[in-house]
Amino acid sequence: MFDESDSAEQCTAVNDLLVEATIRPWVSTHDGLQPHLHFVPDSADVLSRVKAVTAGGLSFVLCWEGGTRLGRCMRSQCFRAYVDTSRNGRRRYCTARCGNTEAVMRHRSRHSRPKP
Repeated sequence: MFDESDSAEQCTAVNDLLVEATIRPWVSTHDGLQPHLHFVPDSADVLSRVKAVTAGGLSFVLCWEGGTRLGRCMRSQCFRAYVDTSRNGRRRYCTARCGNTEAVMRHRSRHSRPKP
């Protein structure tokens, strides 16, 4: 997870994504639905849509949760970031697979040591 002292780093990273996605959110009530937010026009290509929605979503998580639910995978060979959606907010790995891989590596390192 990020420290509270990393909030400036988080803001910078998310702002960079927002700039790269070149989004300008707007509210719409089309189709008689409740007002809802759009981040990119329907005519945009798939990559632009994914960038815009991801950057917008991260900005909401950062602002509403204070960045406490943003994390980086603790497995040393993994560099993925994730949003912690666990109930208790204690997630440490991007996926169960990374967590299991790390547990197996710790287990093997403990049991491969020669006994005195």
